[in-house]
Amino acid sequence: VQMCHTCQASRPAPPASRPSEWEDTRTPWSRVHIDLAGPMQGKNFLILVDSFSKWVELAILNSTTSEVICKVLNKMFAMHGYPDTLVSDNGPQFTSLQFKQFLAQKGIRHALTSPFHPASNGCAERAVRSAKEALGRMEGDDWDTKVNK
Repeated sequence: VQMCHTCQASRPAPPASRPSEWEDTRTPWSRVHIDLAGPMQGKNFLILVDSFSKWVELAILNSTTSEVICKVLNKMFAMHGYPDTLVSDNGPQFTSLQFKQFLAQKGIRHALTSPFHPASNGCAERAVRSAKEALGRMEGDDWDTKVNK
């Protein structure tokens, strides 16, 4: 590439600045990252990752609406407590008024990642990939039982 003018001219420009990285967390559940995965075999999944411990919570969803996601998060928060910050992409279910109000009522700060830049929510994206690999190895379709183990 260094010697080829055509290659250099057609190569994408490097980013103007290095993407900022998330600050390290010092306690569990201080910052969680969420994302959706699927559909896989007709099912969608909500994946939540604690940035401190890398603990992953996975829930099978019958719908990806804000209402359903809020209900699932309520169950997760009942088990682990409220995080200080929740990081998500700019999906419509995460930018809806209902979702914003849900987080505000619980005192959770919502951080949105850069649009069209999945790496800025890398913690959740990596968990999505791992979950898809694990689910792909599971035999049968009784994922509800297996996921809850």
